[in-house]
Amino acid sequence: MMKGRDRNSPCWCGSGIKYKNCHYDRHDQTKDNPWDAVAKNRKAFQQKICSARDVGLGSCDGGVIKAHTVSRGPNLSKIANGGHVMHYAANISEMNKNGGKLSIEKIGISDASVFYGFCRKHDRELFSCIENEPFAGRWDQCLAVAYRTISRERYGKDAVSNLREILRGADKGMPLMQQMRLQGMIEAIDLGNRAAQQDIKATFDVLVEALVQKQPNVIRSRIFEFDSVLPFMFAGAWSPFTDLYGVRLQIGYADELLEQIIVSSFAGVKGSSICLSWRDLPGAPGKAIVEQIEALPSQQRGGACLQLVAKHVENIFFNIDWFGSLSDTQRKTLDRLVFSGVDAMGSPPSAQISLDLEFTLPNLVRSYSV
Repeated sequence: MMKGRDRNSPCWCGSGIKYKNCHYDRHDQTKDNPWDAVAKNRKAFQQKICSARDVGLGSCDGGVIKAHTVSRGPNLSKIANGGHVMHYAANISEMNKNGGKLSIEKIGISDASVFYGFCRKHDRELFSCIENEPFAGRWDQCLAVAYRTISRERYGKDAVSNLREILRGADKGMPLMQQMRLQGMIEAIDLGNRAAQQDIKATFDVLVEALVQKQPNVIRSRIFEFDSVLPFMFAGAWSPFTDLYGVRLQIGYADELLEQIIVSSFAGVKGSSICLSWRDLPGAPGKAIVEQIEALPSQQRGGACLQLVAKHVENIFFNIDWFGSLSDTQRKTLDRLVFSGVDAMGSPPSAQISLDLEFTLPNLVRSYSV
């Protein structure tokens, strides 16, 4: 209890609740069941909200479905063994079970890379060009996958916004100083997530307008084509603070809005592609990173993309046999990069990419800009 504090004044933790109904005698209160918080957090990631509703892309129809950001049939099925792929279980509860280490586990392709983010009509209409046609690097395909990926990122940031309320009671039974430290950490996470929500929303709005107006020049993309199917598939986006070599690109507290780089991969009948996209703006950080990848020897470009994605994107899946064949150095490198991206405070990952480390990947055939 904080001596001298009015029991009827708002609580110091910022909840907006009266002190007497919030942190008064919190140190004597029974601890919450941590699994209740896990269940509430999981529920937040299962809300059914069509990202294309009321944004000028037509009315919804058919109910919200379990949508894939990495396409199941065209992509995941091409790297699956018995309908399964591998992925990192990079979450706090799994790490606690695993002694603080990341675990890698199988997941069925029906459950991989899904979110409840589009109704049946919008999922069918907006993404037919990448679901039902081979990826050929057309501007409409690049725009569609960028929009779907950013929609998934926005969905995730909105779900995380529930975290503050979910964790508000996690300090029950703690001494006052520990309560204050935990509430300060939760506040910092919330502030960071709100800033990220603004960044993602700005890009989301631009991509929606481009879809509505059929504007081909809103984003730029670089496509890397390989002569056979890559052993991993991914889709994601992040705001890059540094380039491949650790040089600063954006400053979170100084730049009004941060720009994202959007990445995705595609499998064809014989070959495969990696698509990297960014908003067509002067000094775009995505463009700087892509130019650095392009300057690498051809045999290093696929590995550089793989490591970048492992570092920044959790939505990545691997062929079981390929992942099992990795050398100790290759596996430890991927583990280190993925672990660097797991931070309860939301800090940007800082692990360095090993550009001279090559992975067993298909040959790069060509690269081109869209």
